[in-house]
Amino acid sequence: MQYERILALGDIHGRFDRLSSVFNKLNFDTEKDFLILLGDYIDRGNENLHCLQWAMQISKLPNIVALRGNHEQMMLYYYLMGTYESTIWLPNGGNRTKAEMDEWLKHDPDFLKRALQFIDKRPYYYQTFIEGQEYIFCHAGLKPGISLENQTVESILWIREEFYNGYNGTAEVVVGHTPTPYLGNVPGVKIKDRYYPVRLPNKITMIDTGSFLPSGRISCIDVISGQIWQSDN
Repeated sequence: MQYERILALGDIHGRFDRLSSVFNKLNFDTEKDFLILLGDYIDRGNENLHCLQWAMQISKLPNIVALRGNHEQMMLYYYLMGTYESTIWLPNGGNRTKAEMDEWLKHDPDFLKRALQFIDKRPYYYQTFIEGQEYIFCHAGLKPGISLENQTVESILWIREEFYNGYNGTAEVVVGHTPTPYLGNVPGVKIKDRYYPVRLPNKITMIDTGSFLPSGRISCIDVISGQIWQSDN
């Protein structure tokens, strides 16, 4: 089936109020639309489990893909692996998610197992072709000069400057991860609103608009039409 809209929704970070605001504006059609969630459903907000549960539920629809973010990866490492990566989760917003989890498990002891299974099954990227143009959706980006199938998990979930300064591929790449308010001056790009998606000259669209920041928003873009929706402040 050919969808009328291919939507990508950026980082949520536990802000269910802003998630509801932007999603209601989409008027999402389960028959005509396709939606890719770019990860980071949890950490830093006040309703982290609510956002994670929403992603777990809505991704059961056949036309919604929920990708993995670095914050989900850190949570997975924290509970399952005990490696160095697990130690950085709590100071990076995981403390809020864990506090919610500890309280929730008193009433639903099996939820953590279900949540970790959900995270472990999240794909790292989604690739599609629209009228011959390749589109790649992932959380953070791609290491320049490396084919998609040879990208590392670290690059897809964590890369920043090396990607958006050095990428020169033919595919359009849509990412979250790096909040647009944190971007410095980008050559060839006029940024009038730091809380608005940024389109770079090298075919990169960045849609993490700082959902967890006081003036931040959650953004969604239709890559076919270029239309953008944002949550209310």
